Amino acid sequence: MIIIVFGLPGSGKSYFAGHLRKEINAVLFNTDMIRDEIDQKGKYEERTKQLVYKEMLRKTLENLKNGSDIIVDGTFHKRDRRKDFISAAIKNKTELRLIEIRASEHTIKKRLAQKREYSEADYSVYLKLKAEFEEEYSYHLVLWSDSLPIEDMIIKAKSYIYGN
Repeated sequence: MIIIVFGLPGSGKSYFAGHLRKEINAVLFNTDMIRDEIDQKGKYEERTKQLVYKEMLRKTLENLKNGSDIIVDGTFHKRDRRKDFISAAIKNKTELRLIEIRASEHTIKKRLAQKREYSEADYSVYLKLKAEFEEEYSYHLVLWSDSLPIEDMIIKAKSYIYGN
């Protein structure tokens, strides 16, 4: 199974994805970590973004062969980026789930003012990506990280993922 966890910077998606990974014993790939791995930290032009997502897709496909469930964590602010993973799931006959993490702008502004381990996004990056964000129109789970405790987010996600 491929689980796409997406949302704007500061929404809480990486925090959520890390907790979900532990709860369902999945492999997790995060765009910020991959950017660091491929020595592209601090580079955010379109070419670099494509490299990061391409590497994340490569790692996802490699791990699907091992029978692993995969969580991919990134903004996925463009539908085409999500579409590449959706197409890969279809081609590989694996299930796919999309989980969008949201938070109020007030919460995001506070979160982005704090130093985070991998992400370099600040409030100006958030505003830019918010203006460019392409909504997901297919059925997916939306979780608000500033109104639900992580435990409840995980319960809702597991119910959505496993259909119970």
